[in-house]
Amino acid sequence: MLNIPVVLGSVRENRNSLFPAKLMVERFRAAGAESQLVDFKEMPLPFMDSSEEPSELNKIYPHENVQKWSAIADAGDGFVLVVSEYNHGYSAVLKNAMDWLYSEFEKKPFGLVGVSSGKFGGLRAMEQIRPIVEYFGSFAIRETVPFGPAQKAFDSEGNLIDETYNKRIDGFIKSLLWSAEVMKKARKNA
Repeated sequence: MLNIPVVLGSVRENRNSLFPAKLMVERFRAAGAESQLVDFKEMPLPFMDSSEEPSELNKIYPHENVQKWSAIADAGDGFVLVVSEYNHGYSAVLKNAMDWLYSEFEKKPFGLVGVSSGKFGGLRAMEQIRPIVEYFGSFAIRETVPFGPAQKAFDSEGNLIDETYNKRIDGFIKSLLWSAEVMKKARKNA
């Protein structure tokens, strides 16, 4: 079974990204994958403060929550990043989470889900995070799911009310699971 953690890149109160993140966890589980929500509001990370590079730490980190995040990421076969767009860019919370780790991400595919209150659904932030993902020797799949305006896609209980997203979500899941399976086999054969 593939393991696809869904990483929520916002800790704001009343964040629009929580409902898309929970939806992705549910949809990946329904597709037969193991998935969990990684919420840095529940598992706060300190700002990256290590004097050593993450690639040199050998997955031994100086903070308990960073160690937990490392274990989750290491067990992942691929990732969904829920990228909230703030002022045309991704959040510091998400960048900090990625800065703490290194080898846990190597040669694993990422899927990008954008969230914004505007009509572009986080597209600018998703494009900015692609080079960060590539730095790990990873890649972000072509398919994305931009939720914008996110507050119109879900009701107050978190139910998807804009059914037009379903076709895009289905293609996104299919592509990420296929990529994760191929990369998992390649890592085993390396």
